[in-house]
Formats: sequence, C-alpha cells, structure tokens
Amino acid sequence: MSRGRWPVSDQPAAVAIDANVILRYLVGDGGRLADEAANIVEAVADGDATVLCDPVTLAEAVWVLRSYYELPSRQVSEALIPLVECPGFRMPNKTRYLTALALLAQSTVSFGDACACAGALEECGGRIYSFDRRLSTVTGIERLHRLRGG
Repeated sequence: MSRGRWPVSDQPAAVAIDANVILRYLVGDGGRLADEAANIVEAVADGDATVLCDPVTLAEAVWVLRSYYELPSRQVSEALIPLVECPGFRMPNKTRYLTALALLAQSTVSFGDACACAGALEECGGRIYSFDRRLSTVTGIERLHRLRGG
C-alpha cells in the first residue's frame, strides 16, 4: 500500500440540506432562521460551502411553495433554478431536475410529471406512457397511452 497523500479537493465537504432551509431562504420571512438560511445559501453560492440535496427534498420545497405559499409554477422555478445551478449545490441527476424546473415553469404539469418528462427527454427520446393529456403540451414530449402495434 502506498503511503502517498490523499487527493486534496478544493471543495468543502458536503452537508445535506433540508427543505426548510431552502424555504426559509426563498421566503425570506425574517427572523433568525431566515438569516441562518441566507448565510448557508450565500456560502453555497460563493463556493465556501457544499450542500447535497436529495431530489425528494427539492420536490418538497416545490410542493410547499406551490401549495402553502400559493406561488405560481413560473415563480417557483425562477426562485429555485439559480439555487440549484450553484456549483456548491449538489444533487443526483442535477441536469434532469433543472430541466424539470424549467418544464414546470412552461406548462401546467405537476413537478412530479415535470420530472417524469425530464427523464423521458433525457433517456427516452421524449416518449412517455401516460394517460394525462396535459403531458402532450410539454415541448418535446410524445405521450403514449397504449402499446404500439398492440
């Protein structure tokens, strides 16, 4: 076994982030928690901190912003995309979820459907099995509702 040095990373060690931190930052409703959330997100934006966001956490933030705060989909997308784009904001399949947020802003579909459409666009040439006619309005999506040739 070599006694060489471990590779040194320029990025700080990641810490998982919860939806309530994202929400306190975006809503900015004042108080100590909003200030702490702003400090965390600003550090992520500046490259001084790295957070790991589970896709379910992102979905929870979208759901709360749309249902509890009653924000329109476009506003939710415009708020979340810059955060997710930060280099210090890590998540699995990040590009897919950025696409889903963009689709959410452009259509009447739910975030779950936007995620399914983003996956279809990324890996299936835009083809998706769905009985939801709204998916036919998503750019690049070919909604299939029965087996071809069957």
